[in-house]
Amino acid sequence: MPIVDVLNLINGLSLDSDAINTWKNGVERSLKKYIPDGTKDETGRTCPKCGGDDLIYQEGCLVCRNCGYSKCG
Repeated sequence: MPIVDVLNLINGLSLDSDAINTWKNGVERSLKKYIPDGTKDETGRTCPKCGGDDLIYQEGCLVCRNCGYSKCG
C-alpha cells in the first residue's frame, strides 16, 4: 500500500482517547516525510486559501500549486 494511502487511512481514524490522538498525529507527521515530493493529494481536499484542488506534497507539507499556500504539520 502506498504511504500516502496509509497516511489517509490513519488521518480518517476517529479516536476517543487524547493519548491515542496524539500518537495518531505523530504517526501522520512521521509518514509525511516519506511521501515523495510532487505526489498529488488524491483525497479531494481543496486549498483553504484559493479553493483550488491542485495540492501536492513538498517536504512533508501539502502545498497548493495554484497560490502557494502551505499546510505543514
